[in-house]
Amino acid sequence: MMSGWHLYYGRWWMIQWCFDWWFSLGIHVDFRTRVRSTDLKKYGPYIDFHLGFIIISIGRNPVYSGELDLIAPGGRGGLS
Repeated sequence: MMSGWHLYYGRWWMIQWCFDWWFSLGIHVDFRTRVRSTDLKKYGPYIDFHLGFIIISIGRNPVYSGELDLIAPGGRGGLS
């Protein structure tokens, strides 16, 4: 069984999954446009669909939203 986060992404989408006893259901919407502190790339707004072991994100550069993990507990995947 794989463990840890795995992801594929493009400019307007991201699919990530984890089969390490992690499970989530729901929808997360972030209406803000944010700027990544390391290289000033913009991301957001975006919407996440949590479908068990898989998260599908649609929006501007959702892969960069991993930076939120650095400042807020409960963030999800992405590149930091």
